[in-house]
Amino acid sequence: MNAKAYKTITICVAVLLVAALAVTLGIFVYREQKYSREIGALYDAAYYSCVDNLGDMDNKLAKLEAASSDTMRKELLNGVYTDAEVMATSLAMLAGKNDEIEAAMKFINQLGDYACYLAAKLPAEAITSEEKAKLDELRDIAVKLEEAFLNAGEKVAEGGNLYAALGAEVTALGGVYDLFTEGNVEYPEMIYDGPFSDGLRDREAKFLSGKPEIPRETLEAGLALKYGEGYEYEGTVEGSLKAYSYTLSNGANVQITVAGGMLAEYSRYRETGAATMDEEAAASAATKALAEAGYDDMQAVWVSVNDGTAYINCAYAENEIIYYPDLIKVKVALDDGEILGISAANYLYNHTAREPIGEVKASEGATLAEGFVTSSVRLTVIPTDWNTELTAYEFAGSIGDNVYYVYYDAYTLEQIKVMRVIKDGNEGNLIV
Repeated sequence: MNAKAYKTITICVAVLLVAALAVTLGIFVYREQKYSREIGALYDAAYYSCVDNLGDMDNKLAKLEAASSDTMRKELLNGVYTDAEVMATSLAMLAGKNDEIEAAMKFINQLGDYACYLAAKLPAEAITSEEKAKLDELRDIAVKLEEAFLNAGEKVAEGGNLYAALGAEVTALGGVYDLFTEGNVEYPEMIYDGPFSDGLRDREAKFLSGKPEIPRETLEAGLALKYGEGYEYEGTVEGSLKAYSYTLSNGANVQITVAGGMLAEYSRYRETGAATMDEEAAASAATKALAEAGYDDMQAVWVSVNDGTAYINCAYAENEIIYYPDLIKVKVALDDGEILGISAANYLYNHTAREPIGEVKASEGATLAEGFVTSSVRLTVIPTDWNTELTAYEFAGSIGDNVYYVYYDAYTLEQIKVMRVIKDGNEGNLIV
């Protein structure tokens, strides 16, 4: 081998080594970036879990004001305990060596334990006025903690993710740090069994049971008739609500069930202009659209307006009884009444022929919370956490500035559920 050939081979080998090294380094950098993104996503998820659970705890503690039975008080307090346990897990991921987060985690554990302690006493032993005052004190601290978390999130949103910015932004919690560490909240010794387990949910789509499968060709002929040729098949969504998925020329996504050919989802986003219609007209547009889609006897039961759009919950109604399990959510643009969204999953899962409701007690016998001012009463069927249904009177009303929907078993008049209306900060209302 001459010197020139040897030199050429040497250069080639060197080039290959450099290329291999570049690939290796590229893979290493990619994996490091991927790992960083994954860890960042975990921190983000933990943060949002904390925010959600703080809101849930505050909501349940607020509902205690309208709870008029020990059964309802026990349910709400156990809910606070469960929320606290979930949040403590998320806080543990955020804590690291940060004293503020660790102190917050200790406080959340204490709040959950105290709620569990009070729930365990019921109904044998009533909650005392001192215990109620202590619970109110803890709620005030929890509200401040929620505000601090939201403030931290706003600062993080200005740049970077929570994983990168947590160390600097956690100082937003400093305003409530002393409240966590004062040690002036005394808790009794508590013994408890642990959180309740969630009931199993039967996800059979009752309304679709026994309905024939519709071939795609037949279904698409109907699509062309309604929307013209401007649609594209995106595939079949599997699961208990198996559906054909399409994208329309206007950007909307449509899902139509394979069994029965029912509209399951419709979603389109666009900017809305100035409102030209009120909530009543929007509700009428929603029920009309549902009837055209094959969903008859639907009644608007809740309307919330936000940014020129009405969000309407429609429930099946029969013999003046509202069936909340059979709920369809509709989104209506208030500038021209266009339907921007329909979600019919709850109806498809739950609507079925039901046995007639038997004789119920008079609603006048229900014991309402002190100061509750009733605005309306109606007979309803509501879902439970165990995938069953209860016949209940719905009392809409208020205590001071707080608006509530409270439910009483129509056969026993025992209070079984409390819902509270809250402002979402942008002119819309939420019921939780």
